[in-house]
Amino acid sequence: MAGILLIVSGPAGSGKNTVCERLMASTPNITRAITTTTRAPREGEQNGRDYFFTTVEEFEKGIERGDFYEWATVHGRYYGTTKSEILSKLESGKDVILIIDVQGARAWRDVAKSDAKIAKSLCSVFIKPQSLDAIRERMTLRGDDKEDIERRIKTAERELLEEKYFDKKMLSKTRDEDFESLKKIYAEFKK
Repeated sequence: MAGILLIVSGPAGSGKNTVCERLMASTPNITRAITTTTRAPREGEQNGRDYFFTTVEEFEKGIERGDFYEWATVHGRYYGTTKSEILSKLESGKDVILIIDVQGARAWRDVAKSDAKIAKSLCSVFIKPQSLDAIRERMTLRGDDKEDIERRIKTAERELLEEKYFDKKMLSKTRDEDFESLKKIYAEFKK
């Protein structure tokens, strides 16, 4: 495989989507892996651009067929990454960013143990927020529901314990500093 697989993870509200979008916009060879989910689209999200939105029934059929490299139930909804989504991009020489939660990143480490091609192309990055209050503030500013925020904060407490399993770690600061940190990690791995 010519491309690399850059996994970027961290708790909800850690800024992973923002920093990854900026890296993709500045680097023509990087594309986002689009994950599949059973959650409803948020305002402005489009099927096939932000996620592949599907039903629980269709997702479960995909699991049975072995369509996914990894999948998980997160906040009561299915999320997963199909083999075809990753392989088609890597084999064409594209570098792929996969923006996922820590449970999904753990699954990718397991995939790499049994798939030498994925192992060779994989670099995992954990974005650690300054604090749980910083996460709460970011989610509030983007308009998330209060109940959802509190559930995600509880999840974040557990997710922060996973930091040690990642290849690279970033302490989230400003958007510009986060962008420079991720750009540097990408450049180092690309060598």
